[in-house]
Amino acid sequence: MSDTSGQDASSDDGNSAQELIQPHVNQSVALAVQSAADLLKNINTIETTVIGVASASWLANPAMVEYKEIIESATKTITFVSENLIKVGEAGASVLKDLKP
Repeated sequence: MSDTSGQDASSDDGNSAQELIQPHVNQSVALAVQSAADLLKNINTIETTVIGVASASWLANPAMVEYKEIIESATKTITFVSENLIKVGEAGASVLKDLKP
């Protein structure tokens, strides 16, 4: 079906649908990335506190090597959450790239 300008009307419908959903997709991606960043900030605060307490306790009791495991576990958690933020950001970028007109 053609309109009076000679363009296919169905292609205009696709563009207008794209224009309608784009802000919502942008907002959803931004919220996902922000949530992952907030998670990183919160976990980082908790885990660095854990590391600090475990380090101080280990210095006070050098024979208690269990503190090393606590420190390593907290470090792994921070690394995991950091990698999660990267994955969420990359996935969001991919979604936005795929939706470009």
